[in-house]
Amino acid sequence: MARLNIPDFMLASFDTTHDAIRAEQASDTAGIKARLIPTPETVKSGCGLSLRMAPEVATDIARILEKEAVTVSHWTLSATIDGVRQFIAQESPLMKEDEK
Repeated sequence: MARLNIPDFMLASFDTTHDAIRAEQASDTAGIKARLIPTPETVKSGCGLSLRMAPEVATDIARILEKEAVTVSHWTLSATIDGVRQFIAQESPLMKEDEK
């Protein structure tokens, strides 16, 4: 039986539904592909919604959300490691950018 190959993705989680909806709208306005999904059970989130995006656009989305004063409570990388889907807590992509 073939395994489903799900690409890695980033999640931005929020404490409020208001912030989650604003994040999706801000991403859409900027022309960056992202969508709201129910937060996986293994990821902490106050409102139960997360913005899913490709890892390579996470820094751009983080910049937009900071500019729009949208608060992200958690950043999470979803990756397949040794054939198992894992959710790995991350710092804000902007923190990583500051370290460069």
